[in-house]
Amino acid sequence: MKKFVFLLLIFAFQFVQAQAPDPDFNDKMALSEGQNHHKSAAFTESDDYANYDLIYQRLNFTVDPAVNYISGSVYSLVIFLKDNVSIIRFDLVNSMVVDSVKCNNERTTFQHLSDKISVTLLMSMPKNSIGKIEVFYHGLPPQNGMGSFTVSKHNNVPVLWTLSEPYGAKDWWPCKESLADKIDSLDVFITCPSQYKAASNGKLISEQISLGSRTAHWQHRFPIATYLVGIAVTNYETYSDFLKLPDGRKIEVLNYIYPEYLATAKTKSAEILSVLSFYNSKFITYPFASEKYGHAQFGWGGGMEHQTMSFMTTLEFELVAHEMAHQWFGDYITLASWHDIWLNEGFATYLTGLTYENLMNGVWWPVWKNNQIARITSSPGGSVYVADTTDINRIFNGRLSYSKGAYLLHMLRWEMGDTLFFRGLKNYLTDPAVANGFASQEKFVKHMETVAGNSFAGFFKDWYYGEGYPVYQLTYFPDPENPAIQKLRISQSQSNPSVAFFEMHVPVRVWKDGKYKDLRLYHTQQNQEFVISGERIDSIQFDPEKWLIAKADKVLPVQEISKPEQIQIIPDCSTNRIRVILPDFTGKETFRIFDLNGRTILNRMVQSKDSRIEINELRNGIYLVEVQTINQKRTKKIRINSN
Repeated sequence: MKKFVFLLLIFAFQFVQAQAPDPDFNDKMALSEGQNHHKSAAFTESDDYANYDLIYQRLNFTVDPAVNYISGSVYSLVIFLKDNVSIIRFDLVNSMVVDSVKCNNERTTFQHLSDKISVTLLMSMPKNSIGKIEVFYHGLPPQNGMGSFTVSKHNNVPVLWTLSEPYGAKDWWPCKESLADKIDSLDVFITCPSQYKAASNGKLISEQISLGSRTAHWQHRFPIATYLVGIAVTNYETYSDFLKLPDGRKIEVLNYIYPEYLATAKTKSAEILSVLSFYNSKFITYPFASEKYGHAQFGWGGGMEHQTMSFMTTLEFELVAHEMAHQWFGDYITLASWHDIWLNEGFATYLTGLTYENLMNGVWWPVWKNNQIARITSSPGGSVYVADTTDINRIFNGRLSYSKGAYLLHMLRWEMGDTLFFRGLKNYLTDPAVANGFASQEKFVKHMETVAGNSFAGFFKDWYYGEGYPVYQLTYFPDPENPAIQKLRISQSQSNPSVAFFEMHVPVRVWKDGKYKDLRLYHTQQNQEFVISGERIDSIQFDPEKWLIAKADKVLPVQEISKPEQIQIIPDCSTNRIRVILPDFTGKETFRIFDLNGRTILNRMVQSKDSRIEINELRNGIYLVEVQTINQKRTKKIRINSN
């Protein structure tokens, strides 16, 4: 029995260790993604893309994972949105060769310049008419390191994969690279040498082997953004797990795995299904349940959320949770601009955090939160909003787009409360204006405001567009008028000057005789005071559950001073503050600091009967502090000698 228990303990320890949040996970993911497609960074969506809507595309690819080469055709069915359209354009890098183009099954002329194919239609097309365009092409896709079309090896076996986010689809197929028009329906045919298998989006309809070649037909009947189309080819082993839904349906989890990783991959089945079940219950049922959710292993250093089939370096818990979360936030609802990358990466990072909160008994939830806060506050600046979308490293910045984007959601949850927050997320997911489409920052915020019944304009101004975070100073003390009442004074400084003041509900835990109560204090101004107890307390904690992106000075009780008859001036140069206590307060009291030459260094009004005044701007030296009331004036010499 002892041996059995010991073995169980070893197994449990190993399991928990395997689930621990990686403190560098977001940075690793962001680093890999930021290395992608530097040369394509100047991409902008063509204005004339508004001329037509993609109804359907059929992709025919012939590839060999041992060769950096692709040939094939792309058939597009479009509906014209304007009158007299005579030219239609697609994206394809100039280094690829366009062999011919057909319009309504007849060959037509085209130009291939500046990474665009301009197709001359056989006649000017009226609004709401249908057009059929097929582009035949071949070539060597440009090699961009960990770029859009990669041939490599695993275990000395050739492997090919694509990764088009954000601007790489045009590197390997003629497409409409767009964040305004999803492909409504898709068929993908991939022909490769018969010893290999090909993975892609949607449902596998057939595999045909003929004359040494294998052709896989994948069919996807949901709208899909261009950058979420992907193919991967190698000597995959395949297996499926199934998650049973309450209505009796089953979601297939289809895995295309390297043979050398197969045994390890199969040990991950239970935790993968647990994450899928959790997301179903917390949000909405997996949006593509009628087809599949899948993983295809590839050689890139992370994962990519290709719709219905994430490409994965391994099936480790945090990576699985992150990429699977994108199927809801990133694929089902896709960002409408790379400025708002947090709608993809911040959301997927936060959903990963929610798995740590709700699975494995929540043991790793505090660790995950500490990791995010440490990463965010490791530098004083940076906004979640991406101002320059030509800077790929900035789009995929782990500290800002991933961690700070995730914690922005966590703080919004703190402001709204769990019930309203998760109701807002469900309403967002079920909004027909964005479901299976594109969403902007403003559309998401509107949903949360509608549910909460108030505006979050100030919150997002500070936390989304603004930079940095607050550093809080907290001091608790007995009320000079009634020492039995305990008060708390809160002030803040900002790590970056872009935000003048963070108005937030501040979480404080008050301890007395080994018990505590949690307070939610709405902090709206400097040196704001709150009554926190009607009796003496032992101590307080700032934000013990880690709701805020913030730092805080050590919380200490102040020197207790009864109501004075004279003005009290109490320097505390270790914290760069001077405490001023007045016999009475009228609002007309002044505070001034002079140097020894009589020059005024600081001049301001005293804010309360018991005030803390910042003296950060003073250099080392000797100064005179003067406090003037209606009836009294007191002057005190102080010495500043900071390190």
